Amino acid sequence: MDQVMVARARRNWPLIAAGVMFLLFIPIHLFAFQPTLQRYQRAVKAAGDLGVGLDPTQTTPMMPARVFALLSDNSLPAATADQQGGSGELTASLIDDVSRIASRHGMEVLATEPGSTVRTPSAVQTRAHIRANCAYGEFVAFLDELSHNGRLISVDRFSLTAIAPGRRMLDLWASRYVLKQTGTAK
Repeated sequence: MDQVMVARARRNWPLIAAGVMFLLFIPIHLFAFQPTLQRYQRAVKAAGDLGVGLDPTQTTPMMPARVFALLSDNSLPAATADQQGGSGELTASLIDDVSRIASRHGMEVLATEPGSTVRTPSAVQTRAHIRANCAYGEFVAFLDELSHNGRLISVDRFSLTAIAPGRRMLDLWASRYVLKQTGTAK
């Protein structure tokens, strides 16, 4: 080796040692620390999804009272939700609620038919089809009250067809969600 290169290497030995250490830490980081970091991030995310705060200085946000009331009013014990979903009681309740609101706004309900019921581990979804005769203003008022009535009812699709001046034929497909209570009250 050249004597000049050896002298430069002796003079810059801390820089060369740092470079070698950097090159050694890259595989250690990739194979040891990176998987640990990913496991930690997944655990923090899972805890956050469950509502568990891991930071002692950060308080867990409280659920607003209005949201808590909405969830409480639209949930049943799991066994009851499954039983009522299977018997058609929840579908009958959906048809009754939608028909009552429609009648309150001057809509003439011509036909109702139950739809399918879907049971999931966390909820029961019931569907219904409603045909009604209405004016456009009555339909808008109906939708407004439906959105404010405190039930988890969604309008899946609808169609309005003109049948006479100022009157429309409404075909409406609606769904109602009933959440299953899984925790035990103490």
